[in-house]
Amino acid sequence: MDTFWIRQKFLESKQYWPVLEDIIKKDFQKFENEIGLQLKAERIFEILCQIIIDICTHIISNSDISPPRTYSECIKNLYSLDIISKKISDEIASMVKMRNIIVHQYGDIDYYLLLEGLKNIKNDYLEFQRQILKWIENQTEKK
Repeated sequence: MDTFWIRQKFLESKQYWPVLEDIIKKDFQKFENEIGLQLKAERIFEILCQIIIDICTHIISNSDISPPRTYSECIKNLYSLDIISKKISDEIASMVKMRNIIVHQYGDIDYYLLLEGLKNIKNDYLEFQRQILKWIENQTEKK
C-alpha cells in the first residue's frame, strides 16, 4: 500500500478548505439564487468525496477483502476492517450517495441539502483523515 500517496491526497485537499469556508458562510437565499456558487459547491463536494473514494479503494485493493460493488460498500468495508468508526463510515457513505446524485445528475439537486452537506463535510472529512492516518501509523508500528 502506498501510504505516501494517501498522505499526498490529504495534503492536496487543503487547497479547497478556504473556498469551502467562503461558500458555507453564505445564507441559503444567496446560495439558492447564484448558479456560480452552486457549481463551485458541487465541484468541491465532488472532489473531496472523490479523494475519500480513491483512498478507500486503494486501501481495500491492498486488503484481503473482495472488491466492493459500490463506493458506499467500499466505505463500509473500511469500518468492517476496523480502520474507521461506524459513525464516520455512515457519514461518509451518505456523502458518497449525494456525490453520485451530483455527478450522475440523478434528478434535481436539493441545494439546501447540498449546503448542509458542505457544512458537515469538513468535520467528517477531517475525522476520516485523522482515522486513516492513525490506522497508517498503527500499521507502520506493527512492522
